[in-house]
Amino acid sequence: MYYFDPELGRRRRAMLRDQAGGRVRDADHYLRRRARWAGDRLRGMAAQARHVIDDGGAPASDRKVHERVRAAIGRALSTPGAIDVNVAAGNVLLTGHVLSSEREKLISAVSAVDGVERVSDQLSEYGEPGNVPELQGANKA
Repeated sequence: MYYFDPELGRRRRAMLRDQAGGRVRDADHYLRRRARWAGDRLRGMAAQARHVIDDGGAPASDRKVHERVRAAIGRALSTPGAIDVNVAAGNVLLTGHVLSSEREKLISAVSAVDGVERVSDQLSEYGEPGNVPELQGANKA
């Protein structure tokens, strides 16, 4: 009788219809989002498999290792522009200026990069930015 009430039944039926439609739209949105997530996940796994198969264990080129090292430095330091990188046959030479609080983090980040065989550290170490232009704007540790 609740939905067939002569005075409020029409309003109640309309509200029920609107709520059901909203729930259907929410479920549709949820399922589409989950399907997109699963598709993205599968594409990522396929890309990783292609990388392993295509690479065939071949060593990365010096240029590729250089770019990987630059990216790792950008994630590890507050002043990545203060570091110069040279790569030759997987051997990485680091020169430039670095804060002493960030030095170990830098070396471990560069050592962990794929294709790096050895890291030569010729960095100038400073306790604080002081008057070194390359280190200005560094995060305080």
